[in-house]
Amino acid sequence: MDHEEGQQSPPETAPPPSREYVGPNYHKEGNKTGRIIALLIVLVLLAGAGGGGYWYLKHRPTQKSAATARAAQAAQPKVSTQIDASTRSYTSPNFYLTFSYPANWTITDPGGGQMTVISPAMKLKNAVGQIVTGQIETLFLNSTQTLSGFKEGNAVAVFDSEKISYKNPTPTQRAATYLSLLQYANTAGSGLDGIYITSDNGYQKGQAIPLVDISKEDPIINITFLQCADANCSGKTTPLTIDSANWSNNSFSGPLKNMLESLSIT
Repeated sequence: MDHEEGQQSPPETAPPPSREYVGPNYHKEGNKTGRIIALLIVLVLLAGAGGGGYWYLKHRPTQKSAATARAAQAAQPKVSTQIDASTRSYTSPNFYLTFSYPANWTITDPGGGQMTVISPAMKLKNAVGQIVTGQIETLFLNSTQTLSGFKEGNAVAVFDSEKISYKNPTPTQRAATYLSLLQYANTAGSGLDGIYITSDNGYQKGQAIPLVDISKEDPIINITFLQCADANCSGKTTPLTIDSANWSNNSFSGPLKNMLESLSIT
């Protein structure tokens, strides 16, 4: 029917936008891409885990290597920094004397004019303040033995001589004696080379100590020091000059004095 004149016709509405048809293949491609990405992530994670596992298996300590390390540590010599405070008593059939000594020291008394009482390996401070592995040796010598430390001449007193009293002197033994701490003539620098029983002879610091005074003793009793070539002192040793300050440490000097004070000489 014709519209009447002057009457407006209603505006035309635009048709709704059409959706693009993607078809069934669109979802298939999207799912395929997602699966590929997920697979790649899994592969990366597996590769990382595998690499980490390989590194751990390669580098982790095995039971065998751990046991080997423990065995090696146990085999290391136990080197003390102090003298054993426990003691044993010994009577020498060759020198006719009895004394107490640190329990872990070793006595060699074969006759022939010499007896040694020697410590195990221990840490000692040398004359320049370095810590070295060494031993402390007590020597008992008769008058036929040579005192090699005096080959170059008189020794020198490092400190004033100390007087000690014997704990159980025999009727033929003096009640007290001097201990003289000395340095040999051929020692460079300063330090302590030996400790000698010098009976009635006492010396002031810096005073000469001649061999003739020492050789009057019977037996000659002295303490000297050795430096070891290996960690457990099983090989070569050489004379050692120690830091004289060691003597001020009672854990060092105390057991040595106790050993000398315990002497009963017949």
